[in-house]
Amino acid sequence: MSDRPGDMAQRVCIVGAGVVGLACALQLQARGYAVTLVDPRPPGEYCSLGNAGCFSRASCVPLGLPGAWKKVPGWLADPLGPLSIPWRYAARIAPWLWRLHKASSLDQVNRIADALHPLLDRSIDAWVPLAQRAGVPELVVQNGYAFAYRSESAFLGDGLGRELRRARGVSIEVLTGGEVREFEPALSKAVTHLVVLPEQGHCPNPLRLSQALAAVLHAGGARFFAGKALGFEHREGRANRVLTDAGQIDTDHVVIAAGAHSGELAKALGHVVPLETERGYHVMLSAPTVVPKVPVMSGEGKYFCTPMEGGLRIAGTVELAGLDAPPNYSRADALVALSRNLFPDLAFGKLERWMGHRPSLPDSLPVVGRAPRVPNVYFAFGHGHVGLTAAAPTGEIIAALVAGDEPEVDIRPFDISRF
Repeated sequence: MSDRPGDMAQRVCIVGAGVVGLACALQLQARGYAVTLVDPRPPGEYCSLGNAGCFSRASCVPLGLPGAWKKVPGWLADPLGPLSIPWRYAARIAPWLWRLHKASSLDQVNRIADALHPLLDRSIDAWVPLAQRAGVPELVVQNGYAFAYRSESAFLGDGLGRELRRARGVSIEVLTGGEVREFEPALSKAVTHLVVLPEQGHCPNPLRLSQALAAVLHAGGARFFAGKALGFEHREGRANRVLTDAGQIDTDHVVIAAGAHSGELAKALGHVVPLETERGYHVMLSAPTVVPKVPVMSGEGKYFCTPMEGGLRIAGTVELAGLDAPPNYSRADALVALSRNLFPDLAFGKLERWMGHRPSLPDSLPVVGRAPRVPNVYFAFGHGHVGLTAAAPTGEIIAALVAGDEPEVDIRPFDISRF
């Protein structure tokens, strides 16, 4: 495998120790590479910590849909709505929103769904062996999730999403009337429709999953370097050194999996990508009196109520405010009030708030593949709302590319050159 003296294992430096970087590292380590992960934070303690916990094989529906722009004014006017854009950030985010709008025609939506589905549909099949290797098979649960609607109009309004999923083989069951409470007795009687996707899964503790992956990597000889990557040195057209604020790392290959912070590193390699942070919030409720048997998403509010080892997590909303603005925890507090639209009898003990940065691109597709201008650098970022879902399949793709193999998934739609 190696072209280095003494037939030593080739070195791969992975920038980012979130769940995507960890999955890439495990796949590469399994192929015999010597892995170093660079991140200023402990493994899994950034965006990967606070997601809704879903292995959402069905999330081939892009963020931008035909006519969605008509809902934006109402969302922005509602302090409890699913979208927030501070006025001071509006001008900066406008070009990104325009790109999102251009990607929302029906033809574009079908193209995006066709590209995403093969990547996401592999999620659980790819995650199960990684969780088993890490000794935490119980953290990959596959008993489905559900979308709850409190009106027929809201249910019909999401009809295109169901059509896109069904056309790609996603199993969907629609429950109404008494069937809703039979499936989940704690749901409000105001819920008129429950859309159940039985093939989906969830992780009851995303942080523990990341920590378990990191532990098995460390046991296998991986190095964790606490620092922020700043750029690269090159030799003969290849990146041979990663520069950080805590030193430099010699390497044979580089994987950029730094989530919402990947844009500057891509720019250092000559690529300008419209990478934005969709700031998401969650609240963790300890000792909840209501714990649904599967994750339930509000069809109107677009937030998930996910059963977790530490209680009940209410996660969702989109805030477009950049990387540097302080958290607006009123967005998290709003989730508590909203959750009672679904579970009116919900009470709990302690409440913990969290905000994190989803790395999102306006066409809802990640950047996964080889850097066109530097052949030993690989991209694995921009997964938006499906970072946990897509992490394990992305790890398989990156490991195959580094080894010179053909990935099982068509990655041409994920090429950075599309921008």
